[in-house]
Amino acid sequence: MVTSKSLIIFFQISLFLILSIIPSSFEEIINGVKCQERERQVLLKFKSQLIDDYGRLSTWGTYKDDDHEKDCCKWEGVICDNGTNRVVGLDLGGPQDDDLSPSSPLRDLGFDDFNETQIPEFICSLEKIQHLNLGYSSFLGPIPHCLANLSKLQFLDLNRNQLHETSGLDWLSSFESLEYLDLSENNLHGIIIPQALGNLTYLSHIYFTQCGLKVRIPDALGKLTSLSNFDLSQNSLEGKFPDALGKLTFLSHLDLSYNNLEGIPDALWNITSLSFLDFSHNQLRGEFNGLLNLSLPNLKVLDLSDNMFTGHVPNLSSCSSFVRSINLGSNLLEGLISEAHLFNLSKLQELDLSFNSNLTVKINAFLNPPFQLETLHLASCKLGPYFPRWLQNQEKMEVLDISYANISDSVPDWLWDNIHMCGFLDMSHNKLYGVVPVLSSMYNLMIIDLRSNEFNGSLPLLPPAINTIKFSGNKFSGTITNTCYLRNLHVLDLSNNLFSTHIPQDCFINLMSLRYMNLANNNFSGEIPNSIDSPCFVSSLHLRNNSFTGEISRSLKNCNEMTILDLGENKFNGKIPDWLGESMLELAVLSLKSNHLYGRLPSSLCRLQNIQVLDISMNKISGTIPKCLKNLTILCSKIDPNFVSHRFFIYVDAMGFYHDSAYIVWKGKEAECTKILRLLTIIDLSNNNLIGEIPRELISLVGLIALNLSGNNLVGSIPRDIDQLKNLNFLDLSKNNLSGGIPSTLAQLSHLGVLDLSFNNLSGKTPWIDDLQAFNASVYIGNPRLCGPPLILKPCPSDKTPVGNVDETHNQEHDNIFNSKGFYVSMALGFIVAFWGVSGTLFLNKWCRITIGKMLICVEDWLYIKIMISKNRLKRYLKQC
Repeated sequence: MVTSKSLIIFFQISLFLILSIIPSSFEEIINGVKCQERERQVLLKFKSQLIDDYGRLSTWGTYKDDDHEKDCCKWEGVICDNGTNRVVGLDLGGPQDDDLSPSSPLRDLGFDDFNETQIPEFICSLEKIQHLNLGYSSFLGPIPHCLANLSKLQFLDLNRNQLHETSGLDWLSSFESLEYLDLSENNLHGIIIPQALGNLTYLSHIYFTQCGLKVRIPDALGKLTSLSNFDLSQNSLEGKFPDALGKLTFLSHLDLSYNNLEGIPDALWNITSLSFLDFSHNQLRGEFNGLLNLSLPNLKVLDLSDNMFTGHVPNLSSCSSFVRSINLGSNLLEGLISEAHLFNLSKLQELDLSFNSNLTVKINAFLNPPFQLETLHLASCKLGPYFPRWLQNQEKMEVLDISYANISDSVPDWLWDNIHMCGFLDMSHNKLYGVVPVLSSMYNLMIIDLRSNEFNGSLPLLPPAINTIKFSGNKFSGTITNTCYLRNLHVLDLSNNLFSTHIPQDCFINLMSLRYMNLANNNFSGEIPNSIDSPCFVSSLHLRNNSFTGEISRSLKNCNEMTILDLGENKFNGKIPDWLGESMLELAVLSLKSNHLYGRLPSSLCRLQNIQVLDISMNKISGTIPKCLKNLTILCSKIDPNFVSHRFFIYVDAMGFYHDSAYIVWKGKEAECTKILRLLTIIDLSNNNLIGEIPRELISLVGLIALNLSGNNLVGSIPRDIDQLKNLNFLDLSKNNLSGGIPSTLAQLSHLGVLDLSFNNLSGKTPWIDDLQAFNASVYIGNPRLCGPPLILKPCPSDKTPVGNVDETHNQEHDNIFNSKGFYVSMALGFIVAFWGVSGTLFLNKWCRITIGKMLICVEDWLYIKIMISKNRLKRYLKQC
């Protein structure tokens, strides 16, 4: 069935086409009604052929009032010309998200969804049309250049489609009357803004957000003297903001954020009409204090965050008294911010100086600031060691972030009273201590982050609207009952505390509605409820290092969006359920290590095509390693860091996206991995009771970085084509019953950093090749039939290269020489000749001749005796040399 979403555009354009060719003789008013009968009938026929999902046409011809029924100019969505009473346009836009395109005052004119069809070219025949809005419409394909025929256009909005452009934007120069232009969020990748755009002198609004534009902003745009709103954010623009744009005396809104711009010209500060200025997330650099002139009388919003400005912050009091928001975060600023910097900013509501680690903020608590902040971000600034007392005067705070601020103090009671309107509170990564009071009266609080402090006592009572609780890394204890029944809660992190309590099953059932739950590294106990009917929305579940018992609960079977499941280091028992690989197809990290699990590895695990980390070590798993592990799709190719899916390792709360983490055993040490987690590919089946051979199918997992099969009962040989695992950095096959030789192909694993083949039944010569010479003898010990370096005490009988890397041929020559008496006689004669040659001149002295002669006889006798008696000892000595 054809729906309205696909028909609206066809009939609307058809209607425009029909109306555009109606003869002017029909422009008279019929029967005293504004709308022409012909046009009314066309509209009614148009309505009859649509399925009106949104009731947009409910007023068309349905009023009992005859005037309303006949006058189509009074119908909703019909636009008539006041002079001619002709229908000149329709507004049939579907419902839109209010958050979409906040810069566009006419965003509601866009349509809803046209199912990725192309813009039909016959729209180009509507030569008299002045207003064309096809935004938010899911159009696909090239932008038709014939739009240049619509020379009367004053308004053109094509934003948020899937349109692309390959040959340039010169066709825009035809719109001499254009006032509003929005091509945002289409694919204009690599396209240059044409100089000809500067000839459209009526343009007041330009929006090219997130289009892929590159190179520089053309100087010609300085001729757009009517321009008031200019948004080129989220592109790849380079160079400096052109001096020529300093002539735009009506420019009020300038957004060039998220580009690669490297400079701001002095001319910018001459645009006194500017009220909104955003150069955030660029490559701007230089001394902040000498670079900027902030004396803009109408400025309300200033955002220069995420650049590379250095030096001291200028006196912000020189800014307009109308300034509401200042964001200088994530630069390289230093020095002191005092009350003098903010003295005149009576309208200031938002201040962000965060992530300037050498910036100190000290404001005199006795001098009341003239402003009442609603948003304050001072993360990573120097506020401590005492709690900033000047915050006592700020009573309208809605967002407060003083994380990583070097504060070592208790939280004063007045703070909890002042922030009763707060919706976001982040005081994490300080050394704050004390008991958190009851916060249930903070009705707006959605996110509270107190991680990595020294808070103690029980969990506070929190308001029902809370969305995110992050209390990890403290000393909280007691029960968690207060969190069990918070219906809006999505994120709960209580890891690394001192909890030692039983979690009731009804509490567990409620917590399974969370998106992210982390209870790791406590001493919680209890069983996950085994209810099949319990809904589960958890995508990341961390229960490691607790005392949970029972079997792996069937209620987890409903968690089909699970990406990280860490049940390691508990007391779970029973078998690994078959449904685990059938229901959790999104799993990227599965850790069941250090439990009491037994039975075989279910073949359903092979269906985990997105798995990157599989750790079932230190259990009692038996049977063979499934050959179907070759079906683990992600592990069958190298992880590309530029294209790896972030969705597996990111969780979301009300304020944005955060990197997830997991504890990984890497090179024998356990560590919490966060940002690098998405790049790790690991299989760890160590310390179980696995039998059989290493499946050759494992060699197809060429993306593996770490493989640990140690501590099992595996037999057979090491696969000879193990060199196919080219990305392998960690390989541990120790403590098995492997036999046969070590394949020389092992040396071709150029990334191998950790190798352990010890305590097997391997035999033959160790592969003493350049890439393996970095490993010492511990890699091979416990294999009695292995020989060769680096096993110093186990040279191979047929070695051509003995211990110490001395050539065997030379060794045999030494033996032959040592067995010859002539060697020792020659050596003695050589010594005597050399000795006489050096000392002969001494015999000119009579006393010396007598003395040295006696001594020489003794030396000759002693040397001959020592050589003849101790030739074996001398042989060993020379060998060592």
